[in-house]
Amino acid sequence: MTHLVLAGHGSHLNADSSEPFHRLAAALRAGGEFDAVSVALWKEEPSLARALDAVDDPDVVVVPIFISTGYFTRTVVPREMRLDGPLTVRGSQRIRFTPPVGTHPRLADVIIERAREAGAGPDDALVVLGHGTRRDSESEKNVYAMAGLVAQRGCFAECGVAFIDQEPGMLTMLDRFRAPRLFVVPLFIAEGWHVGETIPADLALDGPETRRGGRVVHYTPPVGTHPALAAVVTDLAREALDRFPASRLPSPGSHRPVPASRLPLPAFLGELRIEPGRVCGPGDPACELPPDADAIRRCVRLDAAGRYRPLPGARGLLGGWCVPLDGRIAAEEVVEAVYPLAVVHRAQAAAGALRIVPLDEVLGRQSGRYESARQLSERGRAVIREVLCGRCVRTPAWPLTAPQLPSPGSQLPTPASIPCPEPCSVLVALAREAAAWEAEPPAPAPVDPSVPFADFETPGNEVREAVLAALLEPVRPGAAP
Repeated sequence: MTHLVLAGHGSHLNADSSEPFHRLAAALRAGGEFDAVSVALWKEEPSLARALDAVDDPDVVVVPIFISTGYFTRTVVPREMRLDGPLTVRGSQRIRFTPPVGTHPRLADVIIERAREAGAGPDDALVVLGHGTRRDSESEKNVYAMAGLVAQRGCFAECGVAFIDQEPGMLTMLDRFRAPRLFVVPLFIAEGWHVGETIPADLALDGPETRRGGRVVHYTPPVGTHPALAAVVTDLAREALDRFPASRLPSPGSHRPVPASRLPLPAFLGELRIEPGRVCGPGDPACELPPDADAIRRCVRLDAAGRYRPLPGARGLLGGWCVPLDGRIAAEEVVEAVYPLAVVHRAQAAAGALRIVPLDEVLGRQSGRYESARQLSERGRAVIREVLCGRCVRTPAWPLTAPQLPSPGSQLPTPASIPCPEPCSVLVALAREAAAWEAEPPAPAPVDPSVPFADFETPGNEVREAVLAALLEPVRPGAAP
Protein backbone atom coordinates (compact mmCIF):
# COMPACT_ATOMS: atom_id res chain seq x y z
CA MET A 1 0.00 0.00 0.00
CA THR A 2 1.56 3.29 -1.14
CA HIS A 3 0.49 6.62 0.29
CA LEU A 4 1.47 9.79 -1.58
CA VAL A 5 1.84 12.99 0.48
CA LEU A 6 1.98 16.38 -1.24
CA ALA A 7 4.02 18.75 0.92
CA GLY A 8 3.35 22.44 0.32
CA HIS A 9 3.50 25.90 1.83
CA GLY A 10 -0.03 27.27 2.27
CA SER A 11 -0.81 30.66 3.82
CA HIS A 12 -2.26 32.23 6.95
CA LEU A 13 -3.59 35.16 4.93
CA ASN A 14 -4.63 33.84 1.50
CA ALA A 15 -7.54 31.42 1.37
CA ASP A 16 -6.68 30.36 -2.19
CA SER A 17 -3.01 29.55 -1.59
CA SER A 18 -3.57 25.88 -0.75
CA GLU A 19 -6.25 25.17 -3.36
CA PRO A 20 -3.75 23.95 -6.02
CA PHE A 21 -2.54 21.27 -3.60
CA HIS A 22 -6.03 19.99 -2.93
CA ARG A 23 -6.94 20.02 -6.64
CA LEU A 24 -3.71 18.21 -7.44
CA ALA A 25 -4.43 15.62 -4.73
CA ALA A 26 -7.92 15.06 -6.15
CA ALA A 27 -6.51 14.57 -9.66
CA LEU A 28 -3.93 12.07 -8.39
CA ARG A 29 -6.60 10.15 -6.47
CA ALA A 30 -8.70 9.97 -9.61
CA GLY A 31 -5.67 8.61 -11.49
CA GLY A 32 -5.71 5.58 -9.20
CA GLU A 33 -1.97 4.89 -9.20
CA PHE A 34 -1.62 5.39 -5.44
CA ASP A 35 -3.60 3.78 -2.65
CA ALA A 36 -4.07 7.13 -0.91
CA VAL A 37 -3.14 10.77 -1.54
CA SER A 38 -3.07 13.45 1.14
CA VAL A 39 -1.83 17.01 1.65
CA ALA A 40 0.56 18.42 4.29
CA LEU A 41 1.16 22.17 4.62
CA TRP A 42 3.62 24.48 6.39
CA LYS A 43 1.13 27.28 7.10
CA GLU A 44 -2.16 25.39 7.19
CA GLU A 45 -3.66 22.15 8.40
CA PRO A 46 -3.05 19.30 8.16
CA SER A 47 0.40 20.49 9.11
CA LEU A 48 3.72 19.16 7.89
CA ALA A 49 4.57 18.28 11.48
CA ARG A 50 1.49 16.12 12.06
CA ALA A 51 0.16 14.96 8.69
CA LEU A 52 1.87 11.56 8.93
CA ASP A 53 -0.03 10.88 12.16
CA ALA A 54 -2.97 9.73 10.05
CA VAL A 55 -0.92 7.68 7.56
CA ASP A 56 -0.72 3.97 8.33
CA ASP A 57 0.35 2.65 4.91
CA PRO A 58 3.75 0.92 4.96
CA ASP A 59 5.14 2.76 1.92
CA VAL A 60 4.97 6.54 1.84
CA VAL A 61 6.26 9.01 -0.76
CA VAL A 62 6.52 12.68 0.17
CA VAL A 63 6.70 14.99 -2.87
CA PRO A 64 7.51 18.66 -2.12
CA ILE A 65 5.27 20.91 -4.23
CA PHE A 66 7.85 23.67 -4.46
CA ILE A 67 9.56 25.24 -7.45
CA SER A 68 13.18 25.18 -6.28
CA THR A 69 15.56 23.23 -4.09
CA GLY A 70 15.90 25.79 -1.35
CA TYR A 71 15.26 26.57 2.29
CA PHE A 72 11.88 24.87 2.47
CA THR A 73 12.86 21.62 0.76
CA ARG A 74 16.29 21.43 2.39
CA THR A 75 15.30 22.53 5.90
CA VAL A 76 11.64 23.10 6.71
CA VAL A 77 9.92 20.05 5.21
CA PRO A 78 12.50 17.48 6.45
CA ARG A 79 12.62 19.11 9.89
CA GLU A 80 8.86 19.32 10.36
CA MET A 81 8.17 15.83 9.00
CA ARG A 82 11.17 14.33 10.87
CA LEU A 83 12.75 12.95 7.71
CA ASP A 84 16.32 11.67 7.64
CA GLY A 85 16.85 12.31 3.92
CA PRO A 86 15.68 10.58 0.74
CA LEU A 87 14.68 7.54 2.83
CA THR A 88 13.39 7.33 6.40
CA VAL A 89 12.41 4.05 8.04
CA ARG A 90 10.25 4.77 11.08
CA GLY A 91 7.96 2.42 12.91
CA SER A 92 6.01 0.46 10.33
CA GLN A 93 6.79 2.84 7.47
CA ARG A 94 9.32 3.43 4.72
CA ILE A 95 9.11 7.14 3.86
CA ARG A 96 10.69 8.34 0.62
CA PHE A 97 11.38 12.05 0.12
CA THR A 98 11.72 13.25 -3.47
CA PRO A 99 13.19 16.40 -5.03
CA PRO A 100 10.69 19.23 -5.53
CA VAL A 101 8.40 19.24 -8.57
CA GLY A 102 10.09 22.36 -9.90
CA THR A 103 13.34 20.48 -10.55
CA HIS A 104 11.89 17.70 -12.69
CA PRO A 105 12.71 18.02 -16.42
CA ARG A 106 9.11 17.22 -17.31
CA LEU A 107 8.07 20.60 -15.86
CA ALA A 108 9.48 22.18 -19.03
CA ASP A 109 6.58 20.57 -20.90
CA VAL A 110 4.13 22.27 -18.54
CA ILE A 111 5.78 25.66 -19.16
CA ILE A 112 5.55 25.18 -22.93
CA GLU A 113 1.92 24.10 -22.65
CA ARG A 114 1.06 27.18 -20.59
CA ALA A 115 2.54 29.42 -23.29
CA ARG A 116 0.87 27.55 -26.15
CA GLU A 117 -2.51 27.69 -24.41
CA ALA A 118 -2.14 31.48 -24.40
CA GLY A 119 -1.39 31.47 -28.15
CA ALA A 120 2.42 31.44 -28.26
CA GLY A 121 4.08 30.33 -31.48
CA PRO A 122 7.55 30.04 -33.07
CA ASP A 123 7.91 33.81 -33.66
CA ASP A 124 7.27 34.73 -30.01
CA ALA A 125 9.35 35.14 -26.87
CA LEU A 126 8.75 33.04 -23.77
CA VAL A 127 9.79 34.49 -20.40
CA VAL A 128 10.05 32.14 -17.43
CA LEU A 129 9.27 34.37 -14.46
CA GLY A 130 10.68 33.31 -11.09
CA HIS A 131 10.76 34.84 -7.65
CA GLY A 132 14.49 34.85 -7.02
CA THR A 133 16.13 36.08 -3.86
CA ARG A 134 19.37 37.75 -2.93
CA ARG A 135 19.54 35.54 0.19
CA ASP A 136 19.86 32.14 -1.50
CA SER A 137 21.84 31.61 -4.69
CA GLU A 138 20.20 28.19 -5.13
CA SER A 139 16.82 29.80 -5.71
CA GLU A 140 17.64 31.06 -9.21
CA LYS A 141 19.24 27.87 -10.51
CA ASN A 142 16.05 26.02 -11.29
CA VAL A 143 14.51 29.00 -13.07
CA TYR A 144 17.51 29.12 -15.40
CA ALA A 145 17.46 25.33 -15.76
CA MET A 146 13.81 25.27 -16.81
CA ALA A 147 14.30 28.13 -19.26
CA GLY A 148 17.27 26.24 -20.70
CA LEU A 149 15.22 23.08 -21.20
CA VAL A 150 12.47 25.05 -22.92
CA ALA A 151 15.00 26.81 -25.16
CA GLN A 152 16.44 23.45 -26.23
CA ARG A 153 13.05 22.44 -27.64
CA GLY A 154 13.27 25.30 -30.17
CA CYS A 155 9.55 26.09 -29.89
CA PHE A 156 9.97 29.87 -29.62
CA ALA A 157 12.10 32.60 -31.17
CA GLU A 158 13.45 33.64 -27.77
CA CYS A 159 13.43 32.10 -24.31
CA GLY A 160 14.83 33.58 -21.13
CA VAL A 161 14.22 34.43 -17.49
CA ALA A 162 13.06 37.30 -15.35
CA PHE A 163 12.77 37.67 -11.58
CA ILE A 164 10.74 39.57 -9.04
CA ASP A 165 13.49 39.99 -6.45
CA GLN A 166 16.80 39.91 -8.33
CA GLU A 167 18.38 40.67 -11.68
CA PRO A 168 17.42 40.40 -14.47
CA GLY A 169 14.29 42.07 -13.18
CA MET A 170 10.90 41.64 -14.75
CA LEU A 171 10.59 45.39 -15.43
CA THR A 172 13.31 45.12 -18.10
CA MET A 173 11.63 42.38 -20.16
CA LEU A 174 10.54 44.61 -23.04
CA ASP A 175 14.10 45.93 -23.33
CA ARG A 176 15.76 42.51 -23.28
CA PHE A 177 13.48 40.58 -25.62
CA ARG A 178 12.92 41.68 -29.22
CA ALA A 179 9.91 39.60 -30.34
CA PRO A 180 6.66 41.55 -30.90
CA ARG A 181 4.86 39.25 -28.46
CA LEU A 182 6.11 38.17 -25.03
CA PHE A 183 4.51 35.26 -23.17
CA VAL A 184 5.24 35.49 -19.46
CA VAL A 185 4.82 32.17 -17.61
CA PRO A 186 5.06 32.48 -13.78
CA LEU A 187 7.14 29.65 -12.35
CA PHE A 188 5.00 29.59 -9.19
CA ILE A 189 2.82 26.95 -7.59
CA ALA A 190 -0.31 28.94 -6.74
CA GLU A 191 -2.41 31.94 -7.77
CA GLY A 192 -1.22 33.66 -4.63
CA TRP A 193 -0.24 37.17 -3.66
CA HIS A 194 2.63 37.53 -6.14
CA VAL A 195 0.93 35.94 -9.17
CA GLY A 196 -2.44 37.54 -8.54
CA GLU A 197 -1.44 40.95 -7.19
CA THR A 198 2.16 42.17 -7.06
CA ILE A 199 3.31 41.00 -10.49
CA PRO A 200 0.29 42.40 -12.42
CA ALA A 201 0.54 45.64 -10.43
CA ASP A 202 4.29 46.12 -10.88
CA LEU A 203 4.08 45.34 -14.60
CA ALA A 204 0.93 47.48 -14.98
CA LEU A 205 -0.82 44.62 -16.75
CA ASP A 206 -4.34 45.07 -18.06
CA GLY A 207 -5.11 41.36 -17.69
CA PRO A 208 -3.99 38.26 -19.60
CA GLU A 209 -3.08 40.49 -22.58
CA THR A 210 -1.50 43.93 -22.39
CA ARG A 211 -0.57 46.12 -25.38
CA ARG A 212 2.29 48.50 -24.91
CA GLY A 213 4.33 50.47 -27.47
CA GLY A 214 3.16 48.32 -30.38
CA ARG A 215 4.03 45.11 -28.57
CA VAL A 216 1.93 42.60 -26.63
CA VAL A 217 2.60 41.00 -23.25
CA HIS A 218 0.64 37.82 -22.50
CA TYR A 219 0.49 36.82 -18.84
CA THR A 220 -0.42 33.18 -18.21
CA PRO A 221 -1.59 31.35 -15.07
CA PRO A 222 1.24 29.79 -13.01
CA VAL A 223 2.63 26.39 -13.90
CA GLY A 224 1.59 24.96 -10.54
CA THR A 225 -2.11 25.10 -11.32
CA HIS A 226 -1.82 23.26 -14.65
CA PRO A 227 -3.42 19.77 -14.71
CA ALA A 228 -0.25 18.34 -16.25
CA LEU A 229 1.56 18.85 -12.93
CA ALA A 230 0.00 15.57 -11.78
CA ALA A 231 2.17 13.70 -14.29
CA VAL A 232 5.29 15.41 -12.91
CA VAL A 233 4.37 14.35 -9.36
CA THR A 234 3.68 10.80 -10.52
CA ASP A 235 7.07 10.58 -12.22
CA LEU A 236 8.84 11.80 -9.07
CA ALA A 237 7.00 9.26 -6.93
CA ARG A 238 7.74 6.42 -9.35
CA GLU A 239 11.43 7.33 -9.42
CA ALA A 240 11.59 7.33 -5.61
CA LEU A 241 9.87 3.95 -5.40
CA ASP A 242 12.24 2.55 -8.03
CA ARG A 243 15.25 3.94 -6.20
CA PHE A 244 14.15 2.46 -2.88
CA PRO A 245 12.05 -0.64 -3.70
CA ALA A 246 10.36 -2.21 -0.70
CA SER A 247 11.83 -5.60 -1.60
CA ARG A 248 15.36 -4.32 -0.99
CA LEU A 249 14.69 -2.39 2.22
CA PRO A 250 14.75 -3.65 5.79
CA SER A 251 11.34 -4.71 7.02
CA PRO A 252 9.82 -1.89 9.05
CA GLY A 253 8.86 -2.41 12.67
CA SER A 254 5.48 -3.68 13.77
CA HIS A 255 4.32 -0.46 15.44
CA ARG A 256 1.38 1.06 13.56
CA PRO A 257 -0.71 4.16 14.24
CA VAL A 258 -3.85 3.70 16.35
CA PRO A 259 -6.87 3.24 14.03
CA ALA A 260 -9.14 6.26 14.29
CA SER A 261 -12.22 4.06 13.89
CA ARG A 262 -11.76 2.64 17.38
CA LEU A 263 -13.16 5.75 19.10
CA PRO A 264 -16.84 6.57 18.52
CA LEU A 265 -17.78 10.17 17.78
CA PRO A 266 -19.69 12.07 20.47
CA ALA A 267 -22.91 13.96 19.77
CA PHE A 268 -21.05 17.28 19.86
CA LEU A 269 -17.48 17.83 18.69
CA GLY A 270 -16.14 21.35 18.52
CA GLU A 271 -18.93 23.31 16.87
CA LEU A 272 -20.29 20.26 15.03
CA ARG A 273 -23.34 18.20 15.87
CA ILE A 274 -23.19 14.54 14.93
CA GLU A 275 -26.81 13.42 14.57
CA PRO A 276 -28.26 10.16 13.27
CA GLY A 277 -27.98 10.37 9.50
CA ARG A 278 -26.21 13.73 9.29
CA VAL A 279 -23.49 16.05 10.58
CA CYS A 280 -24.47 19.69 11.15
CA GLY A 281 -22.63 22.96 11.55
CA PRO A 282 -23.75 25.56 14.10
CA GLY A 283 -27.41 26.63 14.12
CA ASP A 284 -30.35 25.25 12.21
CA PRO A 285 -29.35 23.75 8.87
CA ALA A 286 -30.76 25.73 5.96
CA CYS A 287 -28.90 23.85 3.24
CA GLU A 288 -27.27 20.50 2.54
CA LEU A 289 -23.64 20.34 1.49
CA PRO A 290 -22.63 17.63 -0.97
CA PRO A 291 -21.12 14.53 0.65
CA ASP A 292 -17.66 15.49 -0.60
CA ALA A 293 -14.75 16.31 1.72
CA ASP A 294 -13.24 18.94 -0.56
CA ALA A 295 -16.59 20.73 -0.96
CA ILE A 296 -17.05 20.77 2.82
CA ARG A 297 -13.52 22.08 3.37
CA ARG A 298 -14.06 24.90 0.86
CA CYS A 299 -17.33 25.85 2.55
CA VAL A 300 -15.91 26.18 6.06
CA ARG A 301 -12.62 27.89 5.22
CA LEU A 302 -14.45 31.26 5.48
CA ASP A 303 -16.48 32.54 8.42
CA ALA A 304 -19.92 34.17 8.24
CA ALA A 305 -18.28 37.55 7.53
CA GLY A 306 -16.27 36.12 4.64
CA ARG A 307 -12.95 36.16 6.51
CA TYR A 308 -10.44 33.38 5.87
CA ARG A 309 -10.09 30.87 8.73
CA PRO A 310 -6.43 29.72 8.67
CA LEU A 311 -7.02 28.07 12.05
CA PRO A 312 -9.67 25.42 11.26
CA GLY A 313 -10.50 25.01 14.94
CA ALA A 314 -11.17 28.71 15.47
CA ARG A 315 -14.56 29.40 16.98
CA GLY A 316 -17.02 31.03 14.64
CA LEU A 317 -17.45 28.13 12.21
CA LEU A 318 -19.86 28.98 9.42
CA GLY A 319 -23.27 27.58 10.30
CA GLY A 320 -26.58 26.78 8.66
CA TRP A 321 -25.52 23.61 6.87
CA CYS A 322 -25.58 19.86 7.21
CA VAL A 323 -24.09 16.89 5.37
CA PRO A 324 -26.31 13.82 4.92
CA LEU A 325 -24.70 10.52 5.86
CA ASP A 326 -26.27 8.58 3.00
CA GLY A 327 -23.51 6.06 2.40
CA ARG A 328 -21.34 8.32 0.23
CA ILE A 329 -19.44 9.84 3.15
CA ALA A 330 -18.84 8.84 6.77
CA ALA A 331 -19.25 11.14 9.76
CA GLU A 332 -15.51 10.83 10.42
CA GLU A 333 -14.76 12.18 6.94
CA VAL A 334 -16.97 15.22 7.56
CA VAL A 335 -15.18 15.89 10.85
CA GLU A 336 -11.81 15.51 9.11
CA ALA A 337 -12.80 18.05 6.45
CA VAL A 338 -13.72 20.59 9.14
CA TYR A 339 -11.10 19.76 11.79
CA PRO A 340 -8.11 18.06 10.10
CA LEU A 341 -6.62 15.15 12.09
CA ALA A 342 -9.19 15.54 14.91
CA VAL A 343 -10.45 11.98 14.52
CA VAL A 344 -7.05 10.30 14.59
CA HIS A 345 -5.72 12.51 17.40
CA ARG A 346 -8.75 11.71 19.57
CA ALA A 347 -8.18 8.00 19.02
CA GLN A 348 -4.47 8.23 19.74
CA ALA A 349 -5.07 10.31 22.87
CA ALA A 350 -7.65 7.84 24.18
CA ALA A 351 -5.11 5.04 23.68
CA GLY A 352 -2.33 7.03 25.38
CA ALA A 353 -0.40 6.99 22.10
CA LEU A 354 -0.59 10.66 21.11
CA ARG A 355 2.85 12.15 20.41
CA ILE A 356 2.95 15.46 22.29
CA VAL A 357 5.43 18.22 21.51
CA PRO A 358 5.85 21.14 23.97
CA LEU A 359 6.00 24.78 22.93
CA ASP A 360 9.66 25.23 23.84
CA GLU A 361 10.63 22.42 21.44
CA VAL A 362 8.54 23.87 18.61
CA LEU A 363 9.96 27.38 19.05
CA GLY A 364 13.46 25.98 19.51
CA ARG A 365 13.44 24.35 16.07
CA GLN A 366 12.36 27.49 14.23
CA SER A 367 14.79 29.08 11.80
CA GLY A 368 14.84 31.82 9.19
CA ARG A 369 12.38 34.65 9.79
CA TYR A 370 10.73 32.69 12.63
CA GLU A 371 13.91 32.15 14.64
CA SER A 372 13.16 35.31 16.64
CA ALA A 373 10.09 33.55 18.13
CA ARG A 374 12.56 31.78 20.44
CA GLN A 375 13.07 35.09 22.27
CA LEU A 376 9.50 35.23 23.56
CA SER A 377 9.49 35.21 27.37
CA GLU A 378 7.86 32.55 29.51
CA ARG A 379 5.10 35.00 30.38
CA GLY A 380 4.63 35.89 26.71
CA ARG A 381 4.33 32.22 25.82
CA ALA A 382 1.64 31.73 28.42
CA VAL A 383 -0.20 34.80 27.14
CA ILE A 384 -0.32 33.75 23.49
CA ARG A 385 -1.42 30.26 24.48
CA GLU A 386 -4.27 31.68 26.55
CA VAL A 387 -5.37 34.19 23.90
CA LEU A 388 -5.08 32.13 20.71
CA CYS A 389 -5.94 28.70 22.10
CA GLY A 390 -8.88 30.26 23.92
CA ARG A 391 -10.32 31.06 20.50
CA CYS A 392 -9.96 27.45 19.28
CA VAL A 393 -12.17 24.42 19.93
CA ARG A 394 -9.15 22.16 20.33
CA THR A 395 -7.79 21.49 23.82
CA PRO A 396 -4.00 21.95 24.07
CA ALA A 397 -2.41 18.70 25.19
CA TRP A 398 1.00 20.32 24.79
CA PRO A 399 2.71 22.08 27.72
CA LEU A 400 4.95 25.11 27.59
CA THR A 401 8.04 23.09 28.50
CA ALA A 402 9.12 19.46 28.17
CA PRO A 403 9.21 18.59 31.91
CA GLN A 404 5.47 19.28 32.05
CA LEU A 405 4.60 16.52 29.56
CA PRO A 406 1.57 14.51 30.70
CA SER A 407 1.84 10.82 31.41
CA PRO A 408 0.48 8.31 28.85
CA GLY A 409 -3.21 7.59 29.25
CA SER A 410 -4.06 11.08 30.50
CA GLN A 411 -4.10 12.82 27.12
CA LEU A 412 -7.84 13.10 26.39
CA PRO A 413 -9.36 15.55 28.91
CA THR A 414 -12.99 14.68 28.10
CA PRO A 415 -14.63 12.20 25.70
CA ALA A 416 -15.89 15.07 23.53
CA SER A 417 -12.63 17.06 23.35
CA ILE A 418 -10.30 17.45 20.38
CA PRO A 419 -6.72 17.26 21.66
CA CYS A 420 -4.09 19.52 20.14
CA PRO A 421 -0.77 17.64 20.39
CA GLU A 422 1.56 20.39 19.18
CA PRO A 423 1.51 24.19 18.86
CA CYS A 424 0.24 25.10 15.39
CA SER A 425 1.89 27.32 12.81
CA VAL A 426 -0.55 30.14 13.58
CA LEU A 427 0.66 30.19 17.17
CA VAL A 428 4.30 30.18 16.00
CA ALA A 429 3.56 33.20 13.80
CA LEU A 430 1.96 34.93 16.79
CA ALA A 431 5.00 34.08 18.94
CA ARG A 432 7.25 35.81 16.43
CA GLU A 433 5.19 38.99 16.58
CA ALA A 434 4.78 38.85 20.37
CA ALA A 435 8.56 38.58 20.82
CA ALA A 436 8.93 41.80 18.81
CA TRP A 437 6.16 43.48 20.83
CA GLU A 438 7.95 42.59 24.09
CA ALA A 439 11.11 44.27 22.80
CA GLU A 440 9.32 47.34 21.44
CA PRO A 441 5.63 47.53 22.42
CA PRO A 442 3.43 49.06 19.69
CA ALA A 443 0.45 51.26 20.43
CA PRO A 444 -2.81 49.36 21.00
CA ALA A 445 -5.69 50.01 18.60
CA PRO A 446 -9.45 49.43 18.62
CA VAL A 447 -10.43 45.97 17.39
CA ASP A 448 -11.34 46.00 13.70
CA PRO A 449 -13.40 42.92 12.74
CA SER A 450 -12.43 43.32 9.08
CA VAL A 451 -8.74 42.57 9.76
CA PRO A 452 -7.92 38.95 8.83
CA PHE A 453 -7.74 36.53 11.75
CA ALA A 454 -3.98 35.81 11.46
CA ASP A 455 -2.84 39.25 10.27
CA PHE A 456 -1.10 39.92 13.55
CA GLU A 457 1.00 42.77 12.18
CA THR A 458 -2.02 44.97 11.45
CA PRO A 459 -3.40 47.21 14.23
CA GLY A 460 -6.96 46.24 15.07
CA ASN A 461 -6.41 42.50 14.67
CA GLU A 462 -8.44 40.92 17.48
CA VAL A 463 -5.67 38.53 18.56
CA ARG A 464 -3.01 41.24 18.39
CA GLU A 465 -4.98 43.60 20.58
CA ALA A 466 -5.80 40.89 23.15
CA VAL A 467 -2.15 39.83 23.40
CA LEU A 468 -0.94 43.42 23.69
CA ALA A 469 -3.45 44.13 26.43
CA ALA A 470 -2.28 41.08 28.38
CA LEU A 471 1.40 41.87 27.89
CA LEU A 472 0.89 45.45 29.07
CA GLU A 473 -0.76 44.33 32.31
CA PRO A 474 1.50 44.64 35.37
CA VAL A 475 3.12 41.37 36.39
CA ARG A 476 1.46 39.97 39.53
CA PRO A 477 3.72 38.87 42.39
CA GLY A 478 4.75 35.26 41.92
CA ALA A 479 3.75 35.21 38.24
CA ALA A 480 6.14 34.21 35.49
CA PRO A 481 8.36 37.13 34.37
